[in-house]
Amino acid sequence: MIELLAPPLTRWLLYGGVLLLGGVATWRTLIAPGAAARLDADGPDQVGGLEPRVAAVAAAASLLLLVVWGLRLYVQLLGFRDPFAPLSEDLAFLVYETFWGTVWMVQGGLLGLLAAGFALTARRGAVSVPARVEWGSPEPPSPLPRRWRLLNTGVVALVATVALSSHAMSVPASVPLAVALDGAHTLAGGAWIGSLALILWVGRGPTLAAQLRAFSPVAMVSVGILVFAGFILATQHVMAWENLWGSPYGRVLLLKVGVAGSVMAMGAWNWRRGLPTLDTPSGAAATRRRAWLEVAAAALVLAVTAWLTGMSMPEGTH
Repeated sequence: MIELLAPPLTRWLLYGGVLLLGGVATWRTLIAPGAAARLDADGPDQVGGLEPRVAAVAAAASLLLLVVWGLRLYVQLLGFRDPFAPLSEDLAFLVYETFWGTVWMVQGGLLGLLAAGFALTARRGAVSVPARVEWGSPEPPSPLPRRWRLLNTGVVALVATVALSSHAMSVPASVPLAVALDGAHTLAGGAWIGSLALILWVGRGPTLAAQLRAFSPVAMVSVGILVFAGFILATQHVMAWENLWGSPYGRVLLLKVGVAGSVMAMGAWNWRRGLPTLDTPSGAAATRRRAWLEVAAAALVLAVTAWLTGMSMPEGTH
């Protein structure tokens, strides 16, 4: 039973944690400055007061991912294990002499650095987040603090390690393109669902409304990138349209597309009906409930993805 459940569970936790960290990077880079601009004169301080909580969430997610990182080695060893060879020999070969092992070690180092960096950022306490300067303003935009530039770079590198151990590596005709698209797909998912979950967790009252309004254009662009990258990756993975309904991989992929489409529909409904009502207590509460349902449905998409990535692609695609 453990052998059956451990692989998809670890992948689901990995994807969820990475998307949340992507949401943290997006929040500090795009959403927090946009929210500060939508509040009163003390907006930068109000939004800045959320930064320690956001960093604490990111530190906790990084620590959880470190646990998942260790479990991934166990899961990989289960599938790699030669019953006639010593365990230590199999373990050493897997970690030190395979590309998977190299990526796995880099991933662990990144997670350790991110956990420490986010924890230190959380301990710094509240700060002031400069409001985003409107396009065309003579005032130059405020640069992102160096610590956040470093943390964001670490998150992007972490996403790259996930792409380098995905199905994208099984498309030999265009591995660099497939890896880049897989990374863009993950980053866009983090900017959409990771950011939304974070906003719902830390936002209250006026800051919730301001963050959701700043999040809305980011979500639209992210969904566009998700659809584009997902379509290209799907064509690379199934190769022929008949493989969509004629192979187990294709049918699970169609299931993923269907569930993801429902999440997008929920997001569009909340954007159209929820944003105009955010300034009333009842409207904000209803929007918040619908947004949490959107996040829950996205978690189901990740579960299907975790199942899908453990399957073999149709013959002739690799």
